[in-house]
Amino acid sequence: MKFAALPPVRRPVPLACSNSAAHGSLRRFFSDRPITLYASGTAALSHALARCAARKPVHTPEVIIPAYGCPDLVAACIHASVFPRLADIAASGWAYDLDDLTRKLSPDTVAIVSVNLLGLPDGTPRLPELCRRCGVALVQDSAQFLPRNPISWPADYIILSFGRGKPMNLLHGGAFIAPPDSAPENISKWKQYTLRDRLRTGTAAAVAFNFLTRPHPYWIVSHLPGIGLGTVTYKPLHDSPALPPHAWSRVDATFDQYRKRRSYDRRVWTSSLAEWTSFGILSLQPDTPSTEPEPLRLALLAPDQAARDDLVIRLQRAGLGASRLYGTDLTHVSGIPKEVREQGTFLHAAALAERLFTLPTHALVTPRIVRQTTDCIRTWHRTHHSG
Repeated sequence: MKFAALPPVRRPVPLACSNSAAHGSLRRFFSDRPITLYASGTAALSHALARCAARKPVHTPEVIIPAYGCPDLVAACIHASVFPRLADIAASGWAYDLDDLTRKLSPDTVAIVSVNLLGLPDGTPRLPELCRRCGVALVQDSAQFLPRNPISWPADYIILSFGRGKPMNLLHGGAFIAPPDSAPENISKWKQYTLRDRLRTGTAAAVAFNFLTRPHPYWIVSHLPGIGLGTVTYKPLHDSPALPPHAWSRVDATFDQYRKRRSYDRRVWTSSLAEWTSFGILSLQPDTPSTEPEPLRLALLAPDQAARDDLVIRLQRAGLGASRLYGTDLTHVSGIPKEVREQGTFLHAAALAERLFTLPTHALVTPRIVRQTTDCIRTWHRTHHSG
């Protein structure tokens, strides 16, 4: 793909959403649970964590989050004035290390955040019962996963994101989904849409995003100095306003379209994945079986960090959309607050960060792209195992 590169994530922004019959579709999908829209998924998560702290008043509220994940998890905690207590992940598969999680529970724990990673649920069967037994809330961070068919949601609170690169991409926004018996949110502050907001989220912005994430424009953008595509840093959350009621029309109509239109099926990779297993490249698996056919990215584990880094460099040079994702556990993210950085060593999270890489799962992944990716990985394998 000369002078072209696949973006790691590409979910186009819809340009027209006028389906009035879709009004209320998101609420109905979640069994009419109360839903409030926020300016971002991080803002919605921060609000959920603040609610958790309010319903269990303690002097120094703590929230348990996985030691590997998006630094926005930490930003949401700090904005909600709760301490982000890290717990290690499982030695294999995507889940909490339940022994370490149990050790981190304390009388100050107000919530455990269960994170869906790229479509891989941390559906640890013991989490709901553990939370009930300990009197803490369970929050499902589903920013990277939005099913098209109803599923079971065992959490007290659910978080969605509609930002760039998320399953349902509106360039911004998120949803806070409360328990069924909750009273409607008493919103004291709406986000006021300025001219700048409209330019950043309107039709022109959608057209620009959809164009710039096509292979040739994306290659140009990715080679511009100072762009920093894929760079992961900690960014504090400074504000978390709710979106005004008129934002619902676009969210509902887009969600209705999203449920009807499937653009990708991971089975395109099936034969390649079987071959790569013989090379020592494994699929990252969830703690519980997942039937999601369209994950946000294909999550793979290289044999070790050196192999991962070499694979990603080769695949990126070929323009095939490989990524290291976060590249490190939360204690080593650039700019992460001291109180997180000094929580210690998380062996399993560090090991995952060293081995994990991703491949794109969107409509631009054609059989030709799969063949090119497989050829690139075969060349890597021959290079490292010749003689």
